[in-house]
Amino acid sequence: MSEPNDLRRPRGFRSLIPSSAWATLVQHGVRAAHRARQRVLHQGAPGGWVLLSLSGRLKVVYAEPDGRELVLAVRGPGDVIGEFSGRDGGLRSATVQAIEPGTTYKLPDQQFNELVERYRLGAELNAYILGKVRESAPHAWRLAHHTAAVRLAGFLSALVDAAGPDHPCPTTITMSQEELASGLGLVRSAVTPVLAEWKAAGLVRISRGRLHVDDVAGLREINVRGASTSGQNRDG
Repeated sequence: MSEPNDLRRPRGFRSLIPSSAWATLVQHGVRAAHRARQRVLHQGAPGGWVLLSLSGRLKVVYAEPDGRELVLAVRGPGDVIGEFSGRDGGLRSATVQAIEPGTTYKLPDQQFNELVERYRLGAELNAYILGKVRESAPHAWRLAHHTAAVRLAGFLSALVDAAGPDHPCPTTITMSQEELASGLGLVRSAVTPVLAEWKAAGLVRISRGRLHVDDVAGLREINVRGASTSGQNRDG
């Protein structure tokens, strides 16, 4: 299946600044490779540094003391991770866990902020952070009011979009059905029949521990159509 052209465009903070500025930020960082499912930031831990994502998708997860978890966002190449703690000095508000192997570059908060100021990237960084904040309200609405199918379509679309321009297989998601369900605050039995229906329709293929999206546009349509229907029902 052919991939949408927008999957090969730069994304995240990288897309808002000159490529030379992004390269400079990366050059000042310390390279770290991560494994699939490795936690690169821990909820409740002190901050002190940011991560620049170069490859591999990651999920931002909020956990309750009883062990229940919910995915708040998906990040990938081009994103800055952990910058909130550097702005307010607070503890990490969520855990960031790798979905697949990848690479990040680590910079101390002070050095990152000095580079942002030196290269006059403050306006772009503020816009990037505000964009993250603005994501939270629609995300909360989807979790509260959308069906499992619409929530799953939105989640898979976000995972594909986060792959970045250099990912060899952006439409392959290395997450099990259990992980997908858990990330949405659902049980596996809620997503299994949805995936079975999509498989029969040619939208996805399923193998052990991973899922292949064959029709990205089709999933996006389900997400948009479902969101529109939910809004109409709510208003009416």
